[in-house]
Amino acid sequence: MSTPDPNYPAILRRLEQVEQLLRSNPLRSASVRRGVTEWKENSTLLITDSNLEVTGTASVFGVLRVVGTAIVEGLGRLVVNSLIDLLGSMRVRGGGSIIVEDDGTIVVGEGDAQVVIDGATGRITAGDLVIDPTVSGGAVTFANGAQVFTDAGTIQLFKGNSVAQVSDDYARIQHGGNVIEINGDGARVSLGAIENATSTDGLHWLAIETATGRLRRVPPGVGGPGTGDFDWPFPLSTKTYGFRPPDRPTHDGVDLAGPDVTGQVIPSAGRGVVTFAGGNAETGYGYYVIVNHGTIDGVAVETLYAHMATPPTVTVGQIVAKGAPLGPVGDTGNSFGDHLHFEVRLDGTPVDPEPWMAAHGA
Repeated sequence: MSTPDPNYPAILRRLEQVEQLLRSNPLRSASVRRGVTEWKENSTLLITDSNLEVTGTASVFGVLRVVGTAIVEGLGRLVVNSLIDLLGSMRVRGGGSIIVEDDGTIVVGEGDAQVVIDGATGRITAGDLVIDPTVSGGAVTFANGAQVFTDAGTIQLFKGNSVAQVSDDYARIQHGGNVIEINGDGARVSLGAIENATSTDGLHWLAIETATGRLRRVPPGVGGPGTGDFDWPFPLSTKTYGFRPPDRPTHDGVDLAGPDVTGQVIPSAGRGVVTFAGGNAETGYGYYVIVNHGTIDGVAVETLYAHMATPPTVTVGQIVAKGAPLGPVGDTGNSFGDHLHFEVRLDGTPVDPEPWMAAHGA
């Protein structure tokens, strides 16, 4: 009579486990190639040094642990009702997909590098970065509080009191009540209430050259907030015609013409930047100059000098000081005798020069 093998109970248990594995419906459609399959007492399926390939359906009701690669191809389906412990990689291809249903989540990484995908909302959280498809057309929130939204063909960036918007038709930057917009028709600048600085030292402003449309930088104190320091080009006592008298309601300035005015050089009434220099000898203002003096009392201030004898001696974009020569007095355009036609314009609208000049130093 042979002696019983002392390992027989262990072998029997292994055979029972293999038989249980073969009878298990959850693994009937799964194949494991060139690997080691170990069925442990705590219902853990361990696959090492190879691949787990699913071509039908593999269902795991305990823990699926893969040291290597898990591949789901074609119409294959991997159902895990507990935990996937993956030390290699998972590859889904051939039309396969990973579906997170109900309140399930996908969590990748740990700490600041952790990425969480919420199966119920589709929201993706990566540290302080949040991608939320349920807000408007989709939203991204950054760690510093900035938010990006998409809605009706527009991308919008919000941060504090600032907004940037981009669409197929325009681009707009807004901070509080101040707006800069660029579209197919050009650029628009709309400024809200801005407190006037007490000093212009070190500040630079932009001037628009009307001839070219270019923006250029203007030195401090010229073309920006004005100082209110103005003088009449010629003494007011030489006035021959006033602002919109009853017989000439369209006369938008004052005419200055002393006895020796012919050929005299016309000085700028204040410092600023030349925004127009040209005209013609036959019509309208004749040869004339417009000087932009910047913003004074909350409005844009310009002065106009008309009927010069020759084309102006200054050019567009040139910075002029108070008293700088602009051109000689003449009789060009719609004029009757040598004189200077002088206008003051506020936000582009002519006003009576006399009270305005008196209030600003002249």
